[in-house]
Amino acid sequence: MFASVVLLLVASGSAKAGPPAWFDRMLAGYELQYDQKHGQAGVYDAKTGYFLIRDIECDGGIVSVFLTRDRHMVSNASYKVPNFTPNPDEGAGSQPLTNKPLSSLSTGKGVTIGFSRAQMEAKLGKPTQVKHSGPRKQFVDCIYRWQDKPGEEGITYEETYTFKEGKLIQIEFLKTANDLPGKG
Repeated sequence: MFASVVLLLVASGSAKAGPPAWFDRMLAGYELQYDQKHGQAGVYDAKTGYFLIRDIECDGGIVSVFLTRDRHMVSNASYKVPNFTPNPDEGAGSQPLTNKPLSSLSTGKGVTIGFSRAQMEAKLGKPTQVKHSGPRKQFVDCIYRWQDKPGEEGITYEETYTFKEGKLIQIEFLKTANDLPGKG
């Protein structure tokens, strides 16, 4: 009887699949969210040398949270990086950073800067995609991607874990509304 009810729910579409096990919304104590409580944020932790940026675009249609030491990435997100002059073809940031310690260099699932790829996969499973990046293809990006609803009504979530010489050096979470104008 129970199996029949489950089969009927699945066939009718009433039983929704939830997010995958790797799905996370917390990075270094900051949530991948945009509302009155969760706005733009730019933090620099001088002790670790890491920046945490929560960037909001398209009136909240695109939200990203990233943890990096890449000053170019921070400057491109419109933050003024101390003692840094961007390349002439890059825009210099104008927003000030908040100097304070980050609560951690980890995700809510416990993936931490410095992890090996094997340690990350032990916590999250195999990535959706793996690609090389950087001018010399020196980085390995492990990308996890999920769309909460099919079609243009849903939201796509992406987590990118970047490795250099086998160690995790950067994490980025991205949330994109699929129905943004001009997307497609």
